[in-house]
Amino acid sequence: LIQMGFERGFWVCLENCHLSTSWMPTLELLLQGMHSPGAYVHKDFRLWLTSMPTAEFPVSVLQYSIKMTLEPPQGLKAN
Repeated sequence: LIQMGFERGFWVCLENCHLSTSWMPTLELLLQGMHSPGAYVHKDFRLWLTSMPTAEFPVSVLQYSIKMTLEPPQGLKAN
């Protein structure tokens, strides 16, 4: 799915990546391949990842990424 996305310009969303830490090295290799010389990545391709904070998340994936965080408004009580 990711391969097809960066060849054809699809948006791909992988949710709850913190639950798939054993697959993160594979994702890391895919992203390194996309940044290698001569690799073709469609200009419209976007890869969205959602995750809770985890120490197992590969640092290189974070370095290739633009990070966004969502935090509850100040004063909002937790459930």
